[in-house]
Amino acid sequence: MAGLNPIAEARRKAEALTQVGQIDRAIAVLRNAAEESPADPAGWRGLAEALAGANRPDLAVVAWRTALGLDPNSAPTLIGEGRALYALGRAANAGAAFERALKLAPTLVEARYGLALLAFDRGDYDEAATQVQALPATPAVAWLNARTAGARGAWDLARTILDELMATPGLAIHLRAEALLLLAQALDRLGRSSEAFPNAMEGKAIQHRLFAPRAAGREGETAKLERLAAWFAAAEPRDWISAPLTAGASGHLFLVGFPRSGTTLLEQALAAHPSVIALEEAPTLADAYQEFLTTAEGLERLARIDAAEAARWRAHYWRTVRAHGAEPADRVFLDKAPAGTLNLPLVAKLFPDAKVLFAVRDPRAVVLSCAMSAFQMNATTYAFTSLAETARCYAASMALADTYRRVLPLAWQEVRYENLVADLATELTGVCAFAGLQFDPAMVDIATAARGRVVRTPSAVDVREGLSRRGLDRWRAYEYELAPVMATLAPWIERFGYTVGNSEA
Repeated sequence: MAGLNPIAEARRKAEALTQVGQIDRAIAVLRNAAEESPADPAGWRGLAEALAGANRPDLAVVAWRTALGLDPNSAPTLIGEGRALYALGRAANAGAAFERALKLAPTLVEARYGLALLAFDRGDYDEAATQVQALPATPAVAWLNARTAGARGAWDLARTILDELMATPGLAIHLRAEALLLLAQALDRLGRSSEAFPNAMEGKAIQHRLFAPRAAGREGETAKLERLAAWFAAAEPRDWISAPLTAGASGHLFLVGFPRSGTTLLEQALAAHPSVIALEEAPTLADAYQEFLTTAEGLERLARIDAAEAARWRAHYWRTVRAHGAEPADRVFLDKAPAGTLNLPLVAKLFPDAKVLFAVRDPRAVVLSCAMSAFQMNATTYAFTSLAETARCYAASMALADTYRRVLPLAWQEVRYENLVADLATELTGVCAFAGLQFDPAMVDIATAARGRVVRTPSAVDVREGLSRRGLDRWRAYEYELAPVMATLAPWIERFGYTVGNSEA
């Protein structure tokens, strides 16, 4: 390939490495090229694209912004930055990037599509539809049209759009997976469960194949949970006692459990309280996890962490919180991380005054929903690309939670989804008492609480419709499909007081 400049050559090498699953080596090649030609924005754009493709949006943002510093009026670079910010859940910043790109290039469809996605996420379906109408007909636009139709309750229309989309020649494989999962949701809403499940499993199988090269050689989510459980099974509780401290907020809550356990419902209710500010699933403890929870040596260091180092990590945490648009001063701060149970040793050492809300729901409902829902793919949600692995991951998470409750001296309260649905006001009164809050009636109006807030979880459409009992017994229509994982789930069905044939405690 004589004649290629160094950055073009680096891109060629990185592409070849990516195709054989060597993602980290590909990124290293591109980073080296960017650093050797630091004044060339093309090098930083190439690095940013690779980081975004490897699902590392936090690092991608840094590379995009470096490229923008060299070429501030590049609309494609602004689009890249916007997408990375969107992946991080920083909606306002992403919107600003898309708006600026649109001003620079009014015909740039990627910018308008980004704005349509943001409108959908905040529940402004009319605005999402308006933005989409200005776009050329593409498979991605059809997918978003189907989502919008479903959000408005027109599931038959959504199904029709998706059937047409699935018949599109040459449909990109990643979009086929998303369309299959959305079609499964539409069929489920239409009462056609026997058709919904195989569509969902086909979509997840595609996602599994697509994400497998990135997952190769990395510790899987279930393996992480089992490793930590084994380590803490032998831990001494006295090693995890830390001195009280002054928090960076009036109160501090961590909402954990497992995805699809009712955490979005509880977060929306608490976020409606005037004294609470909530942050939805931001990677607030990701760096600390890498530092302390990935090895036995790191865990030993965390157990012995001194006050000065703990203070540095606390400061890093609060900087991350504020970078995601939340100002916790003088408020009770709610850090919602459904898959964040594994991080509780960090909470015990860095935030010993914090309180833990642990979401619980019928294991059958949780595992079914995780296996059928469309998630942004990452190390955690990769575990949900098969029903069997979803069940194993759930069981490992619950076992770890039980171990943590024995070892970690944290204030802990279970919040049961079924109880929230049965009597929201009573259950929230108890949650408020635990959190040191006075109950506020605004918390009960879930639909209003969710209106205008950015909600990007699979529960977004549900919570905007208000409190509903529809999800309680959904799993019953899939008892045959769940049969292969019942042996894995049965101990937890019993542990949490559920019984076969009764979805409520």
